[in-house]
Amino acid sequence: MAFGDVVRLAACWRYPVKSAQGHRVDDLQVDARGVVGDRRWAVIDESDGRLASAKRYSALLHASVDGDHLVLPDGDRVPLVDDESSRAALSAWLGGRFRLAESTPATSVEYQMTFDPPDDDAELFSIPAPPGTFLDLAPVHLLTTGTLGACAVARPDLDFDVRRFRPNLVVDTGEQELFAEQAWVGRRLRVGGVELAVDSPTVRCAMPLRAQPGLDRQAELFAALNELNGVFPNHLGVYCSVVHPGRVAVGDSVEVLD
Repeated sequence: MAFGDVVRLAACWRYPVKSAQGHRVDDLQVDARGVVGDRRWAVIDESDGRLASAKRYSALLHASVDGDHLVLPDGDRVPLVDDESSRAALSAWLGGRFRLAESTPATSVEYQMTFDPPDDDAELFSIPAPPGTFLDLAPVHLLTTGTLGACAVARPDLDFDVRRFRPNLVVDTGEQELFAEQAWVGRRLRVGGVELAVDSPTVRCAMPLRAQPGLDRQAELFAALNELNGVFPNHLGVYCSVVHPGRVAVGDSVEVLD
């Protein structure tokens, strides 16, 4: 896909609670900070004040969101509020002292991750989330069907289910081509009523390797992404910032701008 080509938006995803299961939705509202309602809530480890991300606390991937409740794997429904009851439920589930927090413009917090994703015992490093958010790095994360399909063809022994990679936007590029979206870095995309700047390829952490509902642990994915992506090893997808906010919907046109 080059300048002037037009393809379509295949899927929209929103993740109301960081590291819990997301929702596939028909449309998204995007403002300067990213997808409205995305990673609005997070679990905080009170022992150190950091975000409890599934990069470190893999159990979080087994929780889901139903309306204004976080649904734990045993079916317990925890209201999305920070009160004594929710703290007790989260702490009993994860083991320790945990609470829920809602992001505000004043939010300033770190999460921890390893740079050796297959090794759950590797050294952890603290990374600051962007100010005012519970995001990892960028306001919008975009994948293409072409890259996911080409990866699946190249490595049929592995499962490249889109849920492993937790995108906001999935673009149907029509053809299967490995990492074609990396050519968009430094350019802009018009997606429906939104204009995005494609800032960087997306480095992958431990989360795509994790087990989650319906998906087994897949530690071999790390080596595969190093092998398949010779330009940016262990990268898949792109991170974008918001140039012009607006609304996007499944079926919207996607155009690479000059």
